[in-house]
Amino acid sequence: MSKEELQTLSLFNHPGRYELIETVSSALQAIEELKKATTLGFDTETRPSFRKGEFYHVALLQLATHECCYLFRLNKIPLSAELVSLLEDEKIKKVGVGIRDDVIALQKMHKFTPSGFVDLSEITRISRSTCLSLRSLCGMYLNQRLSKGAKVTNWENPVLTDSQARYAANDAFVSLLILEKMFL
Repeated sequence: MSKEELQTLSLFNHPGRYELIETVSSALQAIEELKKATTLGFDTETRPSFRKGEFYHVALLQLATHECCYLFRLNKIPLSAELVSLLEDEKIKKVGVGIRDDVIALQKMHKFTPSGFVDLSEITRISRSTCLSLRSLCGMYLNQRLSKGAKVTNWENPVLTDSQARYAANDAFVSLLILEKMFL
């Protein structure tokens, strides 16, 4: 699907809610809810760097069920053992695009052995010679356009804007929905 064709599609906006997780106690509650799922949408956001040698840790980890996307503010709370346990759980599938780099970035914060991750770009690569972006996959499988407007914003801001939070939640929600469409 061309960029021009993508631009003609309606904008994806999942009706599910999102929850900002900024305290250890709210993280523990969210993790308990996430453990009940068999498949989660997965993504991370990191403050962009514009200078050579500049590096930032993951600021936001998004994990979504159909009902809620939990936005873990890793610049405010640690990547805890409980959260790592979820990322290592092979029984819970974590689905997204470009997962390898996200996992490596998270491993710089806390060593863990990732398990249960499903990369949509790897699944589609089997049948195509090129790697497709999440935006392209959204157009192909959901017939909607995914906004990338907030991608290069500062994810370490003390307060995330509603626009940033909705963008982050949509990225995790859409991966979950695309996986389901692929295997219907």
